Amino acid sequence: MPDTTTFPVQDHVQATFLETLRFRRAIKSFDPDRQLDPADFDFILQSGRLAPSSNGLEPWNLIVLREPELRAEFVRRTGAAPAQAAQASHLVAFTAKTAKGIDPAGDYLAHIATTVHGLTPDLIPARREGFRNFLANRIEVYGSPEATFGWTARQAYLALENMLVAAAAIKVDTCALEGLDYAQATAVLAEAGLIDPALDAFAVAAVFGYRSADPKRPQVRRPLEEIVTWA
Repeated sequence: MPDTTTFPVQDHVQATFLETLRFRRAIKSFDPDRQLDPADFDFILQSGRLAPSSNGLEPWNLIVLREPELRAEFVRRTGAAPAQAAQASHLVAFTAKTAKGIDPAGDYLAHIATTVHGLTPDLIPARREGFRNFLANRIEVYGSPEATFGWTARQAYLALENMLVAAAAIKVDTCALEGLDYAQATAVLAEAGLIDPALDAFAVAAVFGYRSADPKRPQVRRPLEEIVTWA
């Protein structure tokens, strides 16, 4: 017989999680006087670290722009809205590996395989060949810098989503920042010595903090029966 005592707990978890998702909004204006507790932001960062990724390669990095002049430069040159990017407690730039950075023959693959996945050096050649086949024959991006970066950037969005949901769970407001000048964002990070643009490029940004006012419109979505097809 199933343990029915777990049902109320499961119901509570489901209801709480949906409440978390409904709390999360794309906040357009943040209160510059309210800063995140360091422990809360560490929780959000850890949530990003635990995100899934294709082949377990984690082809992203998170750059927290804390230095005021650098953050202002990023806002100015990328076209980010000051009410979000300048006023929120924290601004995080997500970078993703370029085709060179994720090259099967390169250092990054070997680093992940040995220091993260625990493979011994003798297994690295097979890992390199398997990943090259994956890029070339499975997802068909090998040899195309644009398509390869598109793939790694989509992986960065997995970390972004984890962090947005984690923030909502502790009632921290967020907004993902797209539509920026991506070339300038990469340039700002490179000029600050934070990335090698041959290996990493800007993928997306997000801000974390507390809303200065509640959103004027309710959260709306298409009904489930419109977006789900059972086949």
